[in-house]
Amino acid sequence: MKHVINISLILSLLFVFLVLEIEAESSSTVAILGAFDEEIRLLEGQLANSTIHIIEKLQFMTGLLNEQNVVIATTGIGKVNAAMTATLAIEHFRPKQVIFTGVAGGLNPDLNLGDIVIAERTAQHDLGKLASVEIENFGVRNPITGKRNPVFFPADPRLLQAAQTAQERVELSPLDTPDGKRHPRIVTGTVVTGDIFVAFDAKRTTLHENLGGDAVEMEGASVAQICWQHNIPCLVIRSLSDYAGSDATDDFKKYYKIAARNSAALVTQIVNELHSSESLPWESEQDGLLSANEKKFQEMLSNVTLVGNFTVAGGEDQRALHEEKYTIERVSKLGGDRWLFVARVQYAGRDVTVPLPLEVKWADDTPIITLTDMELPQLGTYTARVLMYRGKYAGTWSSEKHGGHLFGKIIRNIE
Repeated sequence: MKHVINISLILSLLFVFLVLEIEAESSSTVAILGAFDEEIRLLEGQLANSTIHIIEKLQFMTGLLNEQNVVIATTGIGKVNAAMTATLAIEHFRPKQVIFTGVAGGLNPDLNLGDIVIAERTAQHDLGKLASVEIENFGVRNPITGKRNPVFFPADPRLLQAAQTAQERVELSPLDTPDGKRHPRIVTGTVVTGDIFVAFDAKRTTLHENLGGDAVEMEGASVAQICWQHNIPCLVIRSLSDYAGSDATDDFKKYYKIAARNSAALVTQIVNELHSSESLPWESEQDGLLSANEKKFQEMLSNVTLVGNFTVAGGEDQRALHEEKYTIERVSKLGGDRWLFVARVQYAGRDVTVPLPLEVKWADDTPIITLTDMELPQLGTYTARVLMYRGKYAGTWSSEKHGGHLFGKIIRNIE
């Protein structure tokens, strides 16, 4: 009976793990990264339906932030740690966008402690050629394309627009400074990155004059490079905890926590803007292009629950029936054979609504949902064929070691 229980668990988890492995073009997950625990815990504490994932001994937390699917992680300090964590997040969670949040040192003399810089561009100030006192900055070659990266990585326009909208609506905490209580400003500017904590007035001036830097930190541009090379939208948000000068260490200790809190508040509002403005353009565009059979299929799977049973072929329990239940809020055609299933997953204390892109084939007027050799992390590879007709469904499923049948009814949910 042991393998039957395991298969039942796998089938129940199938939709959860699909969320982490769907293609980037259809994923709605936003990755939020920060160097320090303090910067990230503020966001993790707001998550609904949170789940912890340990990958290469690093912790990633998934959940809902303002109803938006997110994955959150602490990268650690420095460019290498940040690039490593960003790469793991991209590989395992396929985020649609990446936001880096945290604190920084101020370079622009017009900015004050607590002010926030939305990076419209980022650069690595310690990357280039050293033939004199100053570094001649350049971009390294992209190992994927062989082309040279730019010195400055531009922010994604849509993320930048969401941030600029969010800044009009976010409430930031005031700072108690030697000059009195002041409310932070939010500006758009340039953030430069390097593997040094800048606490030197001359260096601060050089970074501002040579690179136009408004803020300096140790991670942002390395994450921007990873995203650039993988064609993933990225935005860096930095709240000034110090002036990157001789008093930087002391100022950092005083203002780090409130600066981190304000940066997290802005990121939360940005995520809210992204979720609010996110539309499913294919719904309006495709609705008028659906065939008669496709319209019936869409109506059949709107606000319904699939209730039935599955079997496991082979072994002493091959005749046993195991219950299954899946709720589908709606389906929308993406294009070609691909459809977006918005499904509600209820398992192990979780209650999450997630988008699932799947292929639908047709046998005359009968739709067949297909899943072919899809690899699920740490669970194996799965294939399924499920046809739906006149309020019922039936099909087959198989994994690397087991397989069976499934069947049941499509029940309309009562409003």
